[in-house]
Amino acid sequence: MSHVSSNSPAYQLCGQLCDSTLELKSKDIPLSLRIPTSKDIPTLLDLLGNKANSEFDKSISEATTEDLESIAKRWTIISDPPTYRNFLIWHEEKPVGIAGLGWIGPCNKDQPEDGSRAGAAGVMVQPSARGKGYAYEALRMVFDYGFRELGLQEIRVGSHSGNVPMRALMEQKFGLKTEISSGADEVDRFGNDYEWIIAQQDWTV
Repeated sequence: MSHVSSNSPAYQLCGQLCDSTLELKSKDIPLSLRIPTSKDIPTLLDLLGNKANSEFDKSISEATTEDLESIAKRWTIISDPPTYRNFLIWHEEKPVGIAGLGWIGPCNKDQPEDGSRAGAAGVMVQPSARGKGYAYEALRMVFDYGFRELGLQEIRVGSHSGNVPMRALMEQKFGLKTEISSGADEVDRFGNDYEWIIAQQDWTV
């Protein structure tokens, strides 16, 4: 079984890891992930402002216009070490969605000194671009990038149980076991009550 230590990443890496030239190009389909720049802010706002994209994400669906503008601007800033890393999804030079790691931090918040880091991943694809495998390929590249380039030990994906397409993506396409919140109707601040966890040692490209 080929794990992240393999010399065969899921993408072709272009540009520099720590600046806006970073681009991950899929080896399988004409899809790429690029760090958004200031000129991409209107595109980000269009994606974030589409209620069909944010139905199951409270942090976006309940955000004000000013909040969304702040989020979009923040995503254009490259931090080192990264505390987040978000990408625009491009298909044949057309932006079709967003994918990335909305949070990067210690695996164990009670023991941050141990140096192990985790990330929280997600993906959002415009309705017109769904059903074509873009979400799967984008998230696959995000996972591989997080483990391979950022050295994360764990990546988590959260979703609301009502988000059937996301559940199918994680359970059927990625073959992951669903972790369900213990309390009845218990959701986090993003509206998630389901979670999937991938450990670095279990990741296969």
